[in-house]
Amino acid sequence: MKVLNSDKRKSLFIAALIIAACVVIYAQVTGFDFINIDDRAYIWENPAVQSGLNFQSIRWAFTSFYAANWHPLTWLSHMLDAEVFGPWAGGHHITNAILHTINSLLIFFVFRSMTGSVWKSGIVALLFAVHPAHVESVAWIAERKDVLSTVFWLLTMLAYIRYVRSSETQNAGRVSSWFRMWPVIVLFALGLMAKPMLVTLPFVLLLCDYWPLRRLKTFEDLRRLMLEKAPLFVLAAASSVITIIAQSSAGATASLASVPGSTRLGNAIISYGRYLRMLVYPADLGIWYPMDPAVNPFVVLASGLLILIVTAFAWRFRRDNEYLLMGWLWFVGTLIPVIGLVQVGMQSHADRYTYIPYIGLFVMIVWGAAAVSSRWPAGRRIAAAAAALVLLTLTVIAYRQTSLWRTSETLYTHTLSFTQNNHFLMSNLCLYYLRRSDVRTADQRCTELLAPMPPSADAFQILGYLKLETGKYPEAVRFMREASRLDPTSANIQLQLAEALARQGNPNEAEQTMQRALTMSKATNETVARTSTAIAEGYLKAGRKDKAIEYYQKALSVKPDLTDARESLENLEGK
Repeated sequence: MKVLNSDKRKSLFIAALIIAACVVIYAQVTGFDFINIDDRAYIWENPAVQSGLNFQSIRWAFTSFYAANWHPLTWLSHMLDAEVFGPWAGGHHITNAILHTINSLLIFFVFRSMTGSVWKSGIVALLFAVHPAHVESVAWIAERKDVLSTVFWLLTMLAYIRYVRSSETQNAGRVSSWFRMWPVIVLFALGLMAKPMLVTLPFVLLLCDYWPLRRLKTFEDLRRLMLEKAPLFVLAAASSVITIIAQSSAGATASLASVPGSTRLGNAIISYGRYLRMLVYPADLGIWYPMDPAVNPFVVLASGLLILIVTAFAWRFRRDNEYLLMGWLWFVGTLIPVIGLVQVGMQSHADRYTYIPYIGLFVMIVWGAAAVSSRWPAGRRIAAAAAALVLLTLTVIAYRQTSLWRTSETLYTHTLSFTQNNHFLMSNLCLYYLRRSDVRTADQRCTELLAPMPPSADAFQILGYLKLETGKYPEAVRFMREASRLDPTSANIQLQLAEALARQGNPNEAEQTMQRALTMSKATNETVARTSTAIAEGYLKAGRKDKAIEYYQKALSVKPDLTDARESLENLEGK
């Protein structure tokens, strides 16, 4: 019987710990629901994803800028889940949890391969596996792009380490070097097709050249290593251009008028401080943190000072502790695409943005703690006990944090308990009540949620829809008119206003409003059919049989399965 050596036994033990920690934290997700932010658009209301894997859906995945992104591999993974699990949200959650477990194991293998240190690499991987800030990337199905792209990030690093090891025994030219890097290039390209945040990976590979691979010692080395990675930088640039086009075409990028440059810069500096605080004090974690337009200059100053202090510390002790500078630059550099200088959406920061950047901080902490503890005889035992306590504490917090993602209601109410002016989340909680509660309960809860909010098209549209559903047509018309005033380009708002007018007994004005709506951006077939049916019923009550027939036919032309509309049309045509 073959006996495993000490390092292999340690590695198997650590791998088992990583898997066990992920199972303890994330096994509960099998009973979780979809979240109605993004999960709705990404999965259950996305016809391409719901159709599963087929020629049309695959072509759509590679040609669409849907949801302001181009990430075809992510779409393919969602389609595969839809094929296998159907509408069972737990199955989609399981895939995310498995990918996170794979990432945690890969981090262990990457750092063990680069450094030769089993225990330190294992603790870095365990911190990654159990940190509560990573729950969002795992428990939110729509963040599949995070966990999937990180698999390719880490596989690219493993391929790069293999390339470096082989280069150490060969004296090859630049062309030969690029040729031997083809696994690195291919894996990096696949990663970019899962999430464009991987554009910082070539920069991270340079940091690994500095430490622990120790290939970067002079400026001449820097020039040579950058040339070596030229294909990766080209791919990163191409992905950046595609991403900007995708986000701009969908209107996801905030203008300077809506978020001024000074606000962006201030929020970016504060966000670095928030992420550092979140690392050591992972409390009050949620899903959506609204941007505060009035950035506090004292908070900016304090956060900026903290950044400067850590930077100076890492630079000062870089010669004997290269991991400090490497880990700090990993954290700072990989956050740049999502730190808010190019503002996408209106959130101030997000837990999911720490998924890759925290790896650098984990390296700083673990290698730094090992260096300090080695100075005392009992230092290693104390460090091991401290590591076990920290990991256990983080596991408990992560388990609780994961439990909050069970439903949209549990997650949103938790986040609203510690955020202010979170109108986006209030609206989405109201939509959740609208879909899951009876209409009258939803009307009561949504009125309580949205009435105190500043005027917004979303809030008025939701309130108008609720009044429409409860038969309060004058109120529905009033709210829909306000929504239309605040967002005059929304076809769906115009169509819902038309329905409210028809129900109120004004089919003529409803018809005019609907005609105006159909000249705008594309509306959903369901909304067009519903409004057409309401106008048909309004004309029928007014004695206009010809118009009623016309609008029943219009409703059936976009949604042929409307049984009531078809029966009404057949009755009218048979008379």
